[in-house]
Amino acid sequence: MKCSQCQAAIPVDAKFCPECGSHVADTEQLRRQCLADATACEQAISRGEGSRPHLRKSVFKRLSHWEQAAELGIREAQWLLGRCYDEGFGVEMNEIRATGWHLRAAEQGYAPAQTHMGSCYQSGTGVPQDEAEAVAWYRKAAEQGYMLAQSNLGWCYDTGSGVATDEAEAVTWYRKAALQNDETAMHNLGVHYEWGSGVAEDKAEAVKWYRRAAEQGHDKATEALKRLTRELSEDQKNAAARVTESEQKFRAACRQALADGKLTAAEKRDLSRPAESLQISAEAMKDLLAEEKKAFLRDRKKQHARDATLKFRIACKNALIDGTVSIDEEQQLKKLAESLRMSKTVTKKIFADEVRTFRASQTVAPTPNVEQQFRKACKKALADGRVTVTEERELKNLARFFKISNEVMKQMLADEVGIFKRSRKAQPTRNAVRQFRRACKKAVADGKVTPNEKQELENLAKYLHVPAPAAPKETNS
Repeated sequence: MKCSQCQAAIPVDAKFCPECGSHVADTEQLRRQCLADATACEQAISRGEGSRPHLRKSVFKRLSHWEQAAELGIREAQWLLGRCYDEGFGVEMNEIRATGWHLRAAEQGYAPAQTHMGSCYQSGTGVPQDEAEAVAWYRKAAEQGYMLAQSNLGWCYDTGSGVATDEAEAVTWYRKAALQNDETAMHNLGVHYEWGSGVAEDKAEAVKWYRRAAEQGHDKATEALKRLTRELSEDQKNAAARVTESEQKFRAACRQALADGKLTAAEKRDLSRPAESLQISAEAMKDLLAEEKKAFLRDRKKQHARDATLKFRIACKNALIDGTVSIDEEQQLKKLAESLRMSKTVTKKIFADEVRTFRASQTVAPTPNVEQQFRKACKKALADGRVTVTEERELKNLARFFKISNEVMKQMLADEVGIFKRSRKAQPTRNAVRQFRRACKKAVADGKVTPNEKQELENLAKYLHVPAPAAPKETNS
C-alpha cells in the first residue's frame, strides 16, 4: 500500500505513514468511498447513461467527502470533484478548477481523468487547444483498456486529428472499444467494413456491427443498417444472415466452454473446430471469444455481488430477529462483510434497509388466520403449565415465519398465559382434587377433624385452588 500524500510504501496494518505522518485509516476509508462513487459513474458511462445522474443524486451528501479526499490526493475524488466543477453540481461551474482537478487525477494514471484531459486539449476547454497533446492523453488511457479513450483515439487516427491519418490503426482501436460495447465504436467499425477503409470490404460484417450499435440505440447506426440492408442483394442478405447465425452458434460454443469458469488449452483448441465448420475466420474467432470472456467475467462478478448481498441481508435479518443487535452480532456482521468483500457504504445501506423493513413489520397486524394458528401453538406450549427455552425458541421461529412482530408475539403469548392461569384458577385439576381428597381422608381417619386440621385443609384448598366448600366439616364420634 502507498501513502496518498507522499507515495511512500506503508505496511498494510499501519495506522500512520512513517514518512509524512498522515492518518492512513481515515484516508483509506475515504478512498474506498470515493472509489465506489467513481465506479458507479464509470458503470453508468459504459451503459451510455453518463455520469451526470449519479453525480446529481450524490453531490449534496458526498461533496464534502470528495473535497477532503481530493486534497489528500485520492485520484477518484479529484476526478469526481472535477466533474462537479464541469457541471456546476454543488459548486459554481469553473472550467479552470475542473481542468486542474482532472489533471491531478490524470497525472496519477486515472484513465477517466486522462480521457477527460484528452477531450479538454482537443476542444481547448480550460487549456490551450492542442490536438497532439489530446492524442497523448487518449493513448495513456486507451492502453489501460479504457473504452472511451480507445474510441476517441480511433477517431483521431481516422480523421488525422493530432496524429497522421491511419485507417488501419483507427480500425484497431475501434475494434477494442467495440468489443467493450461502445456503440460509437461499433458504428464507426461498421462504416470501415462497409467501405473497405483500413480493412477488407465486408458488407455482412458491416451489417453485424451496425446491428449491434443499433440495438444499443445509436441513431446513425440504425439509419445505416436500414440503408445497407435495402442495398444488399438477396444473396448478400442470405450471406449476412448466415454470418449472424454462425456467430450465434460459435458464441454458444464459447459459453459452454466457459461454463466452469475457466478455458483450458484443450478447450481453446476444440473451439477451432466449430469455427472452421461455421466458416469463421481466425480473427473473428479471437474477437468473439474475447467478447464472451468479458461477458462471462462481467456476469460472474454481478452474480457474486448478488449472492454476497443476499447472504448479508439474511445475516442482518437474523441479527434483528429480537429487535436489537448485540456487540457480538455487530462484529459478526462486520467480519461477514469483509469475507464477502463488501464496502462499508454498501453494508451500511443494506443494514439500514433491513432496519427499516424490520420496523415497518412491527406495525403490521397479523391476519386472523395467522393469529389463530400462533395462539394454538402458544396453548400447546402452555399445556404443562410452563414454557421451556426450546418451546420459546420454536415460538419465535414460528412468529418469524408468520412475519409477526416481537411486540405482537409477546402480547399474544402474555394473553395466552393469562387465559391459562385464569382457567387453572377457575377449575382445579384432577391431580389437585385427588391430593385434597387424600388429605381429607387422612384428617377424618380418627373420626373427627380438629380445628388445626380444619385450618390446614383450608390452606391446602387455597393453595390447590380447590373451592372452600369442598373441605369436610368437623364431625363428632
